[in-house]
Amino acid sequence: MKNIIFITSRLDKDHGGLTASLLNKVRILYDYEGVKSKILTFHAAHDFDQTRAEIMQRYNLEGKVEILNLNEYFRKQCAKVDTIKYQINTDHLLTVNVNENIREFYDGGIKKHEIIYKNNLIHEVKHFSDNSICMQKDIIDAEGYLYWSSYYFNNKLSRQVFFKLDNTPITTREYDATSNKQKIKNVVLLDKEPIRFKSFDEFKEYFIKQFITDDCTYLVGEARAQDPNIMNIDDDRVRKIFMTHSIHLRPGTDVIRLGNRTVLNNLNDIDALVLLTNQQKQDIVKRFGFRNNYYVIPHSIKTSEISETKEENKVVLISRLHEEKRLDHAIKAFKQVVTVKPEAKLYIYGDGEESIKLQNLINNLNLQEHVKLMGYTNNVNQILQSATCSLLTSQYEGFALVIQESIANGTPVIAYDIKYGPSDMIDDGVNGFLVNNGDIDGLATSLIQYLEKSSTEQQQFSSAAITKAQQYSDENFAKAWMNLFESTTTREKAFNPEAKLLNITQKKLNKNNFKIDVKVKLNTEGNLEPQFKGMFYHRSTLENKETSKCEVVEPKVTTLEDDLFKLEIPFHAEKFKKKEIYDLSLEVSEQSQYHKIRIGNYRENFNIEQLATRKVKPYYTKDYNNLSFQL
Repeated sequence: MKNIIFITSRLDKDHGGLTASLLNKVRILYDYEGVKSKILTFHAAHDFDQTRAEIMQRYNLEGKVEILNLNEYFRKQCAKVDTIKYQINTDHLLTVNVNENIREFYDGGIKKHEIIYKNNLIHEVKHFSDNSICMQKDIIDAEGYLYWSSYYFNNKLSRQVFFKLDNTPITTREYDATSNKQKIKNVVLLDKEPIRFKSFDEFKEYFIKQFITDDCTYLVGEARAQDPNIMNIDDDRVRKIFMTHSIHLRPGTDVIRLGNRTVLNNLNDIDALVLLTNQQKQDIVKRFGFRNNYYVIPHSIKTSEISETKEENKVVLISRLHEEKRLDHAIKAFKQVVTVKPEAKLYIYGDGEESIKLQNLINNLNLQEHVKLMGYTNNVNQILQSATCSLLTSQYEGFALVIQESIANGTPVIAYDIKYGPSDMIDDGVNGFLVNNGDIDGLATSLIQYLEKSSTEQQQFSSAAITKAQQYSDENFAKAWMNLFESTTTREKAFNPEAKLLNITQKKLNKNNFKIDVKVKLNTEGNLEPQFKGMFYHRSTLENKETSKCEVVEPKVTTLEDDLFKLEIPFHAEKFKKKEIYDLSLEVSEQSQYHKIRIGNYRENFNIEQLATRKVKPYYTKDYNNLSFQL
């Protein structure tokens, strides 16, 4: 029996696409593979039981998954038989009704308490000092039990105490009351044998460990904030798997987004990285090296039963009205479209902060009869089915789920070829069109091109869209995840190689051709068959790691011992571009392990200066002391 645990930060009744994808995932794994998994969360929520029950029903999860919360778990795990509900005596106090949900209580003109009601039940109680400063706040659950009390010093949170159902404390959290960041300094679990944790992260890791079993336990990180907690767990029974939901770089830069650094900077220490698109996988390989434990598993979707008739020349765009979605591009492109197809209409569905700005643009371009802001909709399938085609103009996406929804409803998509999603789901000229990123004129041209197609041609595009969507079936999705779990059951050997530069020699007949001798020790036990590559990086391109260039050469490899190798790396100057500096690194890879090592900072002593010629100068850099060649 597989022990599969999905780890996310929180679970709310009103949640976004990431939570929805997780809940659908656990349902599909049970429905198609019979796998009952767990979801662990860490947030404090007085209504967690009610939220969980509602979500279980909404997503048809009864009996298919176990959803657990850190606070709820210890609250009930350690509870005694007797239960005591929250009580507060206000009989001797003067009551002031602020509104139907808030009451204040006074003693001799001084406010002592403020009670907030929810559904006519006590939800929150604030306690005040004689100077009207809130010193304590009690949170009560829907069943009438005290969940936690917060204590304040100088209006800053200083401590929280969480309670069992018998009204005795189970955990206490001390905060740094010198700032407003609400940073937890330590946590104490008041069990039979109290345990003190130096941080909230350490407490979360303790919670996760309660569910590790002797069977192989798969920890699947679904939220970047929890990645460090998974990485910190050192247990041979655990396999660490991380789900990527969005882009991994800050848009327009080569800088890794903060939340992604824990995993991407430690890829040799994980068991699997799951990506939504092949394009993102290619970018990961280019930047971080090839490993055999990158898995592409897109979201699944069911093709819809077509119940709507397509309206001729109707174009739809479903999106948040946010600057990064570049909806102004769609509106500007449509200005060109209506000059050729005056009967064309664009309907934009969604809410957001850009609504006024976008309406002003529509007015300024005199497109009021052609472009409509329709607001938020729950009828996505019907809207997509009724459209001739849909648009996507985003700056970036993690997967572009709206494209998948569109093709599943038989509606072709015209989209900017952005990262990530469009090129995985749109076959250009078959079930839609890919437009160069940011090319408004190209967007207009593709729109006109599609709208001018005959009904027969458009029907062919629609059929191709549905065929493409069928690749993303629940069954294929479940099989892909089960293949991942099977593939990671056996852990591969880790190694930490070191490379020593032994010598550099010149060819007798051509002094500009060099042979670089390197000894590599893997520092591992057993036989491995690593791949070696010499990487000569163009110095002028290193400023941006995403666009840096390198020349790859295959070294001659001689095995000296099980984990000891001698390499001969050639550098033939005539094969390299002149007026450039080339920095040498060695790539060492084997299955899920990839290492890139600078060559030269660990070396034998020899005279490198005597190897210089009029065309080539080998030398060691000042910053890193690695070997470089200046042409």
